Amino acid sequence: MKTNFFQNIADLNVPGNWKIAIHADDKGQFTVSALFNTDNNGDNAYKVVPPMVLKGTAQEMDEGFFDTIEQPVQETAGLFHNMEAYLKGLEEAKKLSKMEQDKKAQELKNKQQAKTKSNEEGIEVSEPKESKEEKKKRYDDAMKQIAELNDRCKYEEAIALLPSAEDYPEKQKELENKLADLTRKKEQLAAMKLF
Repeated sequence: MKTNFFQNIADLNVPGNWKIAIHADDKGQFTVSALFNTDNNGDNAYKVVPPMVLKGTAQEMDEGFFDTIEQPVQETAGLFHNMEAYLKGLEEAKKLSKMEQDKKAQELKNKQQAKTKSNEEGIEVSEPKESKEEKKKRYDDAMKQIAELNDRCKYEEAIALLPSAEDYPEKQKELENKLADLTRKKEQLAAMKLF
C-alpha cells in the first residue's frame, strides 16, 4: 500500500508541528482534527488558535482533506511567522532603547561627576559640546535605521527611533513629515491585519 499523505504535508511548505487526531466511527465516517503550530513560537497567541475539524467518508477525506486545510494552514503559518518577527523586533527595539537610556544616564553621570569635581577644586569646567559632524552622523545613522525598519514594515520601532525635533530644530519639518508618514503606514498595516 502506497500513500502520499506525508508528501502532501511537505507540499504545503510550512515547517512546524502537526497534531492530528483521527476518529473513525462504526458507520465509516471519519472525524479529523488537525492543529498546526510553528517551531519556536515565542508568543502565547497560538494557544487560542482552534484545530481544524473535518468530517467525511474515507473517500471524501482522501479527495478533499489537503485542499481544505491548505489555505488555513498557510494563513496560520504566516500569522505565527509575523508574530515571531514582531517579537524579535520588539526585543531589538527594547535593547536599542535600553542602550540609549544607559548611554544618556552615563553621560549625565559623567557631567555631574565633572561638575562636582570642579566645584571641589574651585575650577570652572565647561560642558563638552557635541561637534556638528558628530550630531549630523548621529542623525544620519538614526535615519538610516529608520529607513531599514520602514522597509521591513516595522513602523512602530521606526517611530521610537525618530530623533527629537528639539535636538534637531533645523530638521523639524522633515521629522514631522517622517512621523506622519510612519504613523499613517502603521495604521494602514494594523487595518490590513484585521482582514
